[in-house]
Amino acid sequence: MSQLSSAGHARAFRLTELERESGCREIQIEGELDMAVSDQLGEALDRVGKEYAQVLISLEQCEFIDSTGIAVIVAAHGRFADEGRRMTVCGASSQVLRVLSLTGLTANGLVFKTADEALSVADDH
Repeated sequence: MSQLSSAGHARAFRLTELERESGCREIQIEGELDMAVSDQLGEALDRVGKEYAQVLISLEQCEFIDSTGIAVIVAAHGRFADEGRRMTVCGASSQVLRVLSLTGLTANGLVFKTADEALSVADDH
């Protein structure tokens, strides 16, 4: 269920960063994460990944994700793991979650239903 503006268009893409507890940065994605904007997420992940032990990507307001958006997330997840850092994804809508499931990302401890679940699992590591 995507939210449309009064003109009938999907919400504009936007990244918002929030400080979370204990060295965690949250990146909230709003709108469509696709080829046109995925480099913005990649740049944000590169930047915050150098400063924080954990990064949480919130997809609660993400209406659509394509293969380029998924590729950015997968690449960053690998880099973070190699550096002893943690990156998790949470809050995906049913449509976005379906795409993440089809790509196998929901089976490897990367995708969580809520931010609290993602952060509690990270605390266990």
